[in-house]
Amino acid sequence: MRTFFSVLVAAFVLISCDDGDVLTVELDFDDTYQACGDLVLFKTKTSPNESLSLQLESVDLETFFETEPIEAGSLLVDLVNLNQSYTINGSTNRFNYRTYSSEPVNVFCNDVPSANLDVINDYSSNSGNALFTINLVEDDNDGIPAALEDENLDGDNDPSTMPTDTDGDGLPNYLDQDDDGDNVFTSAEKPNYSVELGLTAAQDTDGDGTPDYLDTDDDGDGVFTRDEESNSANSNPTDDITNSAVGPDFLNPRNSSERSSYSLSHTFH
Repeated sequence: MRTFFSVLVAAFVLISCDDGDVLTVELDFDDTYQACGDLVLFKTKTSPNESLSLQLESVDLETFFETEPIEAGSLLVDLVNLNQSYTINGSTNRFNYRTYSSEPVNVFCNDVPSANLDVINDYSSNSGNALFTINLVEDDNDGIPAALEDENLDGDNDPSTMPTDTDGDGLPNYLDQDDDGDNVFTSAEKPNYSVELGLTAAQDTDGDGTPDYLDTDDDGDGVFTRDEESNSANSNPTDDITNSAVGPDFLNPRNSSERSSYSLSHTFH
């Protein structure tokens, strides 16, 4: 799960000129800010060498990115504060436009800035507002795009509505690192996603048409993957290897040993 935010800064850069001239600066920056510290946001560019920076003090980041369950008992969350505004005052909340003698590299968030960089102009705003629009982008980063982890039964191409939950654990596949609930991460079961092939190259050990990351019995030996723990009952099938030439038992159809607690119960009969 990742939280992204965009910020719109409306500020008046106050410039004092002895001769009464008005200085006009065209601020042509892209839409992406970088952030560091408690809350320092900045943009830099070259040709010409310029930067925009916004520093806010006394910001409670826990409140800034606070989430709450979408409903009682749900594992899914939503943001509490979708929009937040801060007043630029030139002291605790500062917005600056600067020009430099050379490329502004490693200017912000570094204890020791470049020794070859000089600030030519530094204009600070004493008024204005910074409006933050916060978006919660949810994904389990298992190597499969969220859109492809949904059967899209509702036809809206949105995995967050009527989501697919293969193992029925309350976490939809696009937020679940273990889609089939077999105690092996989806990413470790080689979905092999690519833009060109999609998921057509996903590993399917037993060739049953269900890729391993959605198959509760990867090797088709009649024993659930999560139960193939011949060496240690630690809920981790990946470290139970009887034949190192083949690999973990859950991928070896010739070895169908179940978890040790089950095997021991049959030893005494």
